[in-house]
Amino acid sequence: KQWYQRRIRKAVVSTQSTGCCRSIRIGKMLVRHEQEDLNKPAKVIYAKLPPDVAERNVLLMYPLMNSGGTIHQSIRELKKNHVSEDRITICTLFVTPDSVTKVLDDFPRVRILTTEVNDDCALHFGERYFGTDK
Repeated sequence: KQWYQRRIRKAVVSTQSTGCCRSIRIGKMLVRHEQEDLNKPAKVIYAKLPPDVAERNVLLMYPLMNSGGTIHQSIRELKKNHVSEDRITICTLFVTPDSVTKVLDDFPRVRILTTEVNDDCALHFGERYFGTDK
């Protein structure tokens, strides 16, 4: 039931976005790490991108950028689809300094838009989200 509700929420957000701006095209990617070995690079499991993605500006949305591995693989997938780095903007809530360094070392023309840089963004996000950040 929870999976279904999350899928509905995503569909509603997608519908609202495309409803106000008809030229928006939404692509989706599933990138994940192996549970047994988090040191291995993330893998793109699923990617469905608009056919004209290479000619568009791309907002790569991801809530937390802890290590940068997932974003790194997402950018590689976009580049395989001929998206130029200068057309990619990462939108994220929190990032760590290491993740920013990792991404920008390999993709220097990508832009990162975030609310905050923090050394432990997973913990920081939980504290902020649940109101325990006193």
